[in-house]
Amino acid sequence: MPFMPHPIARSSEVSQSQRHDAGFDASQLQDPGFLPDFCRGEMVINVVVLAEFLAIVATVITPPLTASVFQDLFYISLFLQWIALTSIGVLCVARPFLNRLGERRAVLMAYLLLLCVTWLVSEFALWVMAATYIIESARPPWYAYFHGQNLTVSAIISALALRYFVARHQLRQKTLAEERARATILKYRIRPHFLFNSMNIIASLTRRAPVRAETALEDIADLFRLMLDDTKDMMPIHNEMKIARKYLKLEKLRLEDRLNANWQTESLTRTAKTPALMLQLLLENAIHHGIEPLEKGGNIDIRLWIDDGRLHISVSSPYAELSEAARRDGETALNNIRLRLHDLYADTATFSIERDDRSMTVHISHPAFGESNDEDPGSR
Repeated sequence: MPFMPHPIARSSEVSQSQRHDAGFDASQLQDPGFLPDFCRGEMVINVVVLAEFLAIVATVITPPLTASVFQDLFYISLFLQWIALTSIGVLCVARPFLNRLGERRAVLMAYLLLLCVTWLVSEFALWVMAATYIIESARPPWYAYFHGQNLTVSAIISALALRYFVARHQLRQKTLAEERARATILKYRIRPHFLFNSMNIIASLTRRAPVRAETALEDIADLFRLMLDDTKDMMPIHNEMKIARKYLKLEKLRLEDRLNANWQTESLTRTAKTPALMLQLLLENAIHHGIEPLEKGGNIDIRLWIDDGRLHISVSSPYAELSEAARRDGETALNNIRLRLHDLYADTATFSIERDDRSMTVHISHPAFGESNDEDPGSR
Protein backbone atom coordinates (compact mmCIF):
# COMPACT_ATOMS: atom_id res chain seq x y z
CA MET A 1 0.00 0.00 0.00
CA PRO A 2 1.62 3.32 -1.03
CA PHE A 3 1.79 6.39 1.14
CA MET A 4 -1.35 8.51 0.94
CA PRO A 5 -0.24 11.94 2.19
CA HIS A 6 -2.95 14.51 2.66
CA PRO A 7 -3.23 17.98 4.15
CA ILE A 8 -3.62 18.01 7.89
CA ALA A 9 -6.79 20.08 7.45
CA ARG A 10 -8.61 16.93 6.31
CA SER A 11 -7.61 14.84 9.30
CA SER A 12 -10.67 15.53 11.44
CA GLU A 13 -13.93 16.55 9.80
CA VAL A 14 -15.69 17.41 13.06
CA SER A 15 -12.81 19.50 14.36
CA GLN A 16 -12.39 21.35 11.08
CA SER A 17 -16.10 22.12 10.74
CA GLN A 18 -16.04 23.61 14.21
CA ARG A 19 -13.03 25.69 13.25
CA HIS A 20 -14.79 26.94 10.13
CA ASP A 21 -17.99 27.85 11.93
CA ALA A 22 -16.08 29.70 14.58
CA GLY A 23 -13.86 31.52 12.16
CA PHE A 24 -10.88 29.82 13.76
CA ASP A 25 -7.47 30.46 12.25
CA ALA A 26 -4.88 28.17 13.70
CA SER A 27 -2.01 30.28 12.51
CA GLN A 28 -3.05 33.18 14.76
CA LEU A 29 -1.88 32.93 18.33
CA GLN A 30 -3.22 36.33 19.37
CA ASP A 31 -6.88 37.15 19.78
CA PRO A 32 -7.91 39.41 16.87
CA GLY A 33 -10.95 40.74 18.76
CA PHE A 34 -14.67 40.22 18.25
CA LEU A 35 -14.99 42.50 15.21
CA PRO A 36 -14.17 40.90 11.85
CA ASP A 37 -11.97 42.65 9.30
CA PHE A 38 -14.39 44.95 7.50
CA CYS A 39 -11.63 46.03 5.11
CA ARG A 40 -11.72 42.66 3.33
CA GLY A 41 -13.45 42.54 -0.02
CA GLU A 42 -15.45 39.48 1.01
CA MET A 43 -16.92 41.35 3.98
CA VAL A 44 -17.79 44.37 1.81
CA ILE A 45 -19.61 42.17 -0.69
CA ASN A 46 -21.56 40.43 2.08
CA VAL A 47 -22.67 43.76 3.56
CA VAL A 48 -23.67 45.12 0.14
CA VAL A 49 -25.76 42.03 -0.60
CA LEU A 50 -27.43 42.19 2.81
CA ALA A 51 -28.19 45.90 2.37
CA GLU A 52 -29.74 45.24 -1.03
CA PHE A 53 -31.88 42.48 0.43
CA LEU A 54 -33.12 44.89 3.10
CA ALA A 55 -33.82 47.48 0.39
CA ILE A 56 -36.02 44.99 -1.46
CA VAL A 57 -37.92 44.16 1.72
CA ALA A 58 -38.32 47.86 2.57
CA THR A 59 -39.60 48.60 -0.94
CA VAL A 60 -42.25 45.90 -0.59
CA ILE A 61 -43.53 46.79 2.89
CA THR A 62 -43.35 50.61 2.84
CA PRO A 63 -45.86 52.95 1.16
CA PRO A 64 -44.92 53.98 -2.40
CA LEU A 65 -42.57 56.94 -2.67
CA THR A 66 -42.98 57.53 -6.40
CA ALA A 67 -45.19 56.26 -9.20
CA SER A 68 -42.67 53.53 -10.09
CA VAL A 69 -41.72 50.65 -7.79
CA PHE A 70 -38.34 50.40 -9.51
CA GLN A 71 -37.65 54.06 -8.82
CA ASP A 72 -38.58 53.45 -5.19
CA LEU A 73 -36.18 50.50 -5.07
CA PHE A 74 -33.44 52.67 -6.58
CA TYR A 75 -33.82 55.42 -3.97
CA ILE A 76 -34.09 53.02 -1.03
CA SER A 77 -31.15 50.92 -2.28
CA LEU A 78 -29.01 54.01 -2.74
CA PHE A 79 -29.84 55.23 0.76
CA LEU A 80 -29.23 51.88 2.47
CA GLN A 81 -26.01 51.28 0.54
CA TRP A 82 -24.76 54.68 1.72
CA ILE A 83 -25.41 53.68 5.30
CA ALA A 84 -23.98 50.17 4.89
CA LEU A 85 -20.77 51.20 3.11
CA THR A 86 -20.17 54.15 5.42
CA SER A 87 -20.71 51.91 8.45
CA ILE A 88 -18.21 49.28 7.39
CA GLY A 89 -15.77 52.03 6.41
CA VAL A 90 -15.98 53.53 9.90
CA LEU A 91 -15.65 50.09 11.54
CA CYS A 92 -12.72 49.26 9.27
CA VAL A 93 -10.87 52.35 10.50
CA ALA A 94 -11.98 52.00 14.14
CA ARG A 95 -11.48 48.23 14.45
CA PRO A 96 -7.87 48.32 15.78
CA PHE A 97 -8.92 50.79 18.49
CA LEU A 98 -12.15 48.98 19.37
CA ASN A 99 -10.46 45.58 19.67
CA ARG A 100 -8.06 47.01 22.24
CA LEU A 101 -10.97 47.88 24.52
CA GLY A 102 -12.81 45.51 26.78
CA GLU A 103 -15.56 43.58 25.07
CA ARG A 104 -18.47 45.52 26.66
CA ARG A 105 -16.92 48.91 25.96
CA ALA A 106 -16.05 47.87 22.41
CA VAL A 107 -19.61 46.70 21.73
CA LEU A 108 -21.07 49.91 23.15
CA MET A 109 -18.68 52.11 21.15
CA ALA A 110 -19.36 50.17 17.93
CA TYR A 111 -23.10 50.40 18.55
CA LEU A 112 -22.96 54.18 19.05
CA LEU A 113 -20.78 54.58 15.97
CA LEU A 114 -23.32 52.71 13.83
CA LEU A 115 -26.18 54.85 15.13
CA CYS A 116 -24.18 58.02 14.51
CA VAL A 117 -23.42 56.91 10.96
CA THR A 118 -27.12 56.26 10.36
CA TRP A 119 -28.09 59.70 11.65
CA LEU A 120 -25.38 61.49 9.65
CA VAL A 121 -26.18 59.68 6.39
CA SER A 122 -29.90 60.31 6.92
CA GLU A 123 -29.23 64.00 7.49
CA PHE A 124 -26.96 64.12 4.46
CA ALA A 125 -29.66 62.44 2.36
CA LEU A 126 -32.18 65.13 3.37
CA TRP A 127 -29.78 67.90 2.36
CA VAL A 128 -29.09 66.20 -0.98
CA MET A 129 -32.82 65.82 -1.69
CA ALA A 130 -33.35 69.45 -0.76
CA ALA A 131 -30.46 70.58 -2.97
CA THR A 132 -31.85 68.63 -5.94
CA TYR A 133 -35.39 69.94 -5.29
CA ILE A 134 -36.80 66.49 -4.57
CA ILE A 135 -38.14 67.95 -1.33
CA GLU A 136 -38.76 71.59 -0.49
CA SER A 137 -36.58 71.78 2.60
CA ALA A 138 -33.97 69.81 4.52
CA ARG A 139 -36.39 70.05 7.44
CA PRO A 140 -39.63 68.61 6.03
CA PRO A 141 -42.65 68.00 8.27
CA TRP A 142 -41.73 64.32 8.53
CA TYR A 143 -38.15 65.12 9.57
CA ALA A 144 -38.43 63.63 13.09
CA TYR A 145 -40.31 60.57 11.83
CA PHE A 146 -37.67 59.99 9.13
CA HIS A 147 -34.80 60.05 11.62
CA GLY A 148 -36.71 58.08 14.21
CA GLN A 149 -37.60 55.34 11.74
CA ASN A 150 -34.04 55.07 10.42
CA LEU A 151 -32.49 55.03 13.89
CA THR A 152 -34.96 52.39 15.08
CA VAL A 153 -34.21 50.08 12.17
CA SER A 154 -30.49 50.74 12.54
CA ALA A 155 -30.62 50.05 16.28
CA ILE A 156 -32.27 46.68 15.74
CA ILE A 157 -30.02 45.55 12.87
CA SER A 158 -26.85 46.83 14.56
CA ALA A 159 -27.75 45.07 17.82
CA LEU A 160 -28.33 41.80 15.98
CA ALA A 161 -25.10 42.13 13.99
CA LEU A 162 -22.98 42.94 17.05
CA ARG A 163 -24.61 40.13 19.01
CA TYR A 164 -23.68 37.76 16.20
CA PHE A 165 -20.08 39.02 16.16
CA VAL A 166 -19.78 38.61 19.93
CA ALA A 167 -21.26 35.09 19.86
CA ARG A 168 -18.96 34.19 16.97
CA HIS A 169 -15.97 35.55 18.88
CA GLN A 170 -16.91 33.63 22.03
CA LEU A 171 -17.26 30.41 20.05
CA ARG A 172 -13.91 31.06 18.40
CA GLN A 173 -12.32 31.68 21.79
CA LYS A 174 -13.84 28.50 23.20
CA THR A 175 -12.64 26.48 20.22
CA LEU A 176 -9.18 28.04 20.43
CA ALA A 177 -8.96 27.30 24.14
CA GLU A 178 -9.98 23.68 23.56
CA GLU A 179 -7.43 23.28 20.77
CA ARG A 180 -4.68 24.84 22.87
CA ALA A 181 -5.58 22.64 25.82
CA ARG A 182 -5.53 19.50 23.68
CA ALA A 183 -2.25 20.56 22.07
CA THR A 184 -0.75 21.22 25.51
CA ILE A 185 -1.90 17.84 26.78
CA LEU A 186 -0.41 16.23 23.70
CA LYS A 187 2.87 18.07 24.11
CA TYR A 188 3.42 17.01 27.70
CA ARG A 189 1.59 13.70 27.75
CA ILE A 190 3.52 10.66 28.97
CA ARG A 191 2.00 7.40 30.09
CA PRO A 192 2.07 7.22 33.92
CA HIS A 193 3.11 3.58 33.98
CA PHE A 194 6.19 4.47 31.91
CA LEU A 195 7.41 6.59 34.83
CA PHE A 196 6.51 3.94 37.41
CA ASN A 197 8.16 1.14 35.43
CA SER A 198 11.28 3.23 34.82
CA MET A 199 11.59 4.09 38.51
CA ASN A 200 11.19 0.42 39.44
CA ILE A 201 13.89 -0.57 36.96
CA ILE A 202 16.19 2.15 38.27
CA ALA A 203 15.62 0.91 41.81
CA SER A 204 16.60 -2.60 40.75
CA LEU A 205 19.74 -1.26 39.04
CA THR A 206 20.87 0.80 42.00
CA ARG A 207 22.79 -2.06 43.63
CA ARG A 208 23.93 -4.17 40.68
CA ALA A 209 24.54 -1.39 38.12
CA PRO A 210 24.70 2.01 39.86
CA VAL A 211 26.24 3.75 36.82
CA ARG A 212 23.35 2.67 34.57
CA ALA A 213 20.87 3.71 37.26
CA GLU A 214 22.44 7.16 37.50
CA THR A 215 22.37 7.58 33.71
CA ALA A 216 18.71 6.55 33.61
CA LEU A 217 17.84 9.08 36.30
CA GLU A 218 19.55 11.82 34.29
CA ASP A 219 17.60 10.82 31.18
CA ILE A 220 14.30 10.93 33.08
CA ALA A 221 15.23 14.33 34.51
CA ASP A 222 15.94 15.67 31.00
CA LEU A 223 12.64 14.36 29.68
CA PHE A 224 10.56 15.89 32.45
CA ARG A 225 12.50 19.15 32.41
CA LEU A 226 11.38 19.64 28.81
CA MET A 227 7.82 18.52 29.54
CA LEU A 228 7.49 21.09 32.30
CA ASP A 229 8.83 23.88 30.09
CA ASP A 230 5.72 25.32 28.39
CA THR A 231 7.62 27.98 26.42
CA LYS A 232 8.99 25.68 23.71
CA ASP A 233 6.64 24.87 20.84
CA MET A 234 9.48 24.22 18.40
CA MET A 235 12.77 22.42 18.89
CA PRO A 236 15.89 21.99 16.71
CA ILE A 237 15.68 18.57 15.13
CA HIS A 238 18.99 17.42 16.63
CA ASN A 239 17.73 18.17 20.14
CA GLU A 240 14.45 16.43 19.37
CA MET A 241 16.39 13.36 18.29
CA LYS A 242 18.50 13.52 21.45
CA ILE A 243 15.39 13.47 23.63
CA ALA A 244 13.87 10.65 21.55
CA ARG A 245 17.03 8.56 21.98
CA LYS A 246 16.92 9.08 25.74
CA TYR A 247 13.29 8.00 25.77
CA LEU A 248 14.16 4.85 23.85
CA LYS A 249 17.03 4.12 26.27
CA LEU A 250 14.57 4.25 29.17
CA GLU A 251 12.10 1.99 27.40
CA LYS A 252 14.98 -0.35 26.51
CA LEU A 253 15.65 -0.82 30.24
CA ARG A 254 12.09 -2.11 30.60
CA LEU A 255 11.63 -4.06 27.37
CA GLU A 256 15.26 -5.20 26.95
CA ASP A 257 15.69 -7.36 23.81
CA ARG A 258 12.05 -6.91 22.81
CA LEU A 259 12.81 -3.36 21.65
CA ASN A 260 15.32 -2.43 18.96
CA ALA A 261 15.55 0.94 17.23
CA ASN A 262 17.15 1.63 13.87
CA TRP A 263 17.95 5.25 13.00
CA GLN A 264 18.47 6.63 9.52
CA THR A 265 19.12 10.35 9.11
CA GLU A 266 19.84 12.16 5.87
CA SER A 267 20.77 15.75 5.02
CA LEU A 268 19.67 17.13 8.41
CA THR A 269 20.82 20.64 9.31
CA ARG A 270 20.96 22.22 12.76
CA THR A 271 18.64 25.03 11.71
CA ALA A 272 15.77 22.64 10.98
CA LYS A 273 13.05 22.59 13.62
CA THR A 274 10.10 20.38 14.50
CA PRO A 275 7.34 20.49 17.13
CA ALA A 276 8.82 19.77 20.57
CA LEU A 277 8.41 16.17 21.78
CA MET A 278 6.44 15.11 18.70
CA LEU A 279 8.99 12.46 17.74
CA GLN A 280 8.96 11.12 21.31
CA LEU A 281 5.17 10.83 21.15
CA LEU A 282 5.35 8.98 17.83
CA LEU A 283 7.81 6.54 19.38
CA GLU A 284 5.66 6.17 22.50
CA ASN A 285 2.66 5.29 20.34
CA ALA A 286 4.73 2.81 18.30
CA ILE A 287 6.01 1.08 21.45
CA HIS A 288 2.68 1.04 23.25
CA HIS A 289 0.65 -0.27 20.30
CA GLY A 290 3.27 -2.11 18.25
CA ILE A 291 6.03 -3.52 20.50
CA GLU A 292 4.39 -4.17 23.87
CA PRO A 293 1.51 -6.38 22.59
CA LEU A 294 3.97 -8.74 20.85
CA GLU A 295 5.66 -11.41 22.91
CA LYS A 296 8.93 -11.11 21.00
CA GLY A 297 8.68 -7.36 20.50
CA GLY A 298 10.17 -5.99 17.31
CA ASN A 299 12.08 -3.21 15.58
CA ILE A 300 11.24 0.46 15.25
CA ASP A 301 12.69 2.09 12.15
CA ILE A 302 13.09 5.86 12.40
CA ARG A 303 14.02 7.84 9.31
CA LEU A 304 14.46 11.62 9.11
CA TRP A 305 15.45 13.64 6.06
CA ILE A 306 15.07 17.07 4.48
CA ASP A 307 13.90 17.46 0.91
CA ASP A 308 13.08 20.73 -0.82
CA GLY A 309 12.92 22.68 2.43
CA ARG A 310 10.62 20.18 4.13
CA LEU A 311 11.42 17.93 7.07
CA HIS A 312 10.21 14.35 6.68
CA ILE A 313 9.80 12.01 9.67
CA SER A 314 8.96 8.34 9.14
CA VAL A 315 8.39 5.90 12.03
CA SER A 316 7.77 2.22 11.23
CA SER A 317 6.82 -0.36 13.84
CA PRO A 318 5.20 -3.80 14.02
CA TYR A 319 1.44 -3.88 13.67
CA ALA A 320 -0.33 -5.92 16.34
CA GLU A 321 -3.95 -6.88 16.71
CA LEU A 322 -5.32 -4.74 19.52
CA SER A 323 -8.46 -4.59 21.59
CA GLU A 324 -11.10 -2.04 20.65
CA ALA A 325 -10.11 0.22 23.55
CA ALA A 326 -6.41 0.03 22.68
CA ARG A 327 -7.15 0.71 19.02
CA ARG A 328 -9.20 3.80 19.89
CA ASP A 329 -6.40 4.97 22.18
CA GLY A 330 -3.88 4.69 19.35
CA GLU A 331 -6.16 6.51 16.92
CA THR A 332 -6.68 9.28 19.47
CA ALA A 333 -2.93 9.71 19.89
CA LEU A 334 -2.42 9.98 16.13
CA ASN A 335 -5.35 12.38 15.75
CA ASN A 336 -3.86 14.58 18.46
CA ILE A 337 -0.58 14.65 16.57
CA ARG A 338 -2.48 15.68 13.43
CA LEU A 339 -4.18 18.41 15.44
CA ARG A 340 -0.93 19.80 16.78
CA LEU A 341 0.62 19.83 13.31
CA HIS A 342 -2.36 21.76 12.00
CA ASP A 343 -2.17 24.25 14.86
CA LEU A 344 1.47 24.97 14.03
CA TYR A 345 1.55 24.64 10.23
CA ALA A 346 -2.08 24.80 9.05
CA ASP A 347 -2.34 23.19 5.58
CA THR A 348 1.41 23.17 4.88
CA ALA A 349 1.94 19.95 6.88
CA THR A 350 0.99 16.44 5.76
CA PHE A 351 0.31 13.27 7.71
CA SER A 352 -0.06 9.77 6.27
CA ILE A 353 -0.30 6.20 7.57
CA GLU A 354 0.69 3.04 5.73
CA ARG A 355 -0.57 -0.15 7.34
CA ASP A 356 -0.45 -3.80 6.38
CA ASP A 357 -0.73 -7.10 8.25
CA ARG A 358 2.76 -6.85 9.74
CA SER A 359 3.74 -3.22 10.12
CA MET A 360 2.52 0.33 10.34
CA THR A 361 4.39 3.42 9.16
CA VAL A 362 3.53 6.98 10.13
CA HIS A 363 4.92 9.64 7.82
CA ILE A 364 4.96 13.35 8.67
CA SER A 365 6.16 16.24 6.53
CA HIS A 366 6.27 19.94 7.42
CA PRO A 367 8.35 23.04 6.61
CA ALA A 368 11.82 22.55 8.07
CA PHE A 369 12.87 26.15 8.52
CA GLY A 370 9.81 27.91 9.93
CA GLU A 371 10.45 31.04 11.99
CA SER A 372 10.58 30.51 15.73
CA ASN A 373 11.76 32.59 18.65
CA ASP A 374 12.08 29.57 20.91
CA GLU A 375 15.27 29.16 22.84
CA ASP A 376 17.37 26.11 22.03
CA PRO A 377 16.26 23.59 24.62
CA GLY A 378 19.46 21.68 24.45
CA SER A 379 21.66 24.65 25.18
CA ARG A 380 21.10 24.63 28.89
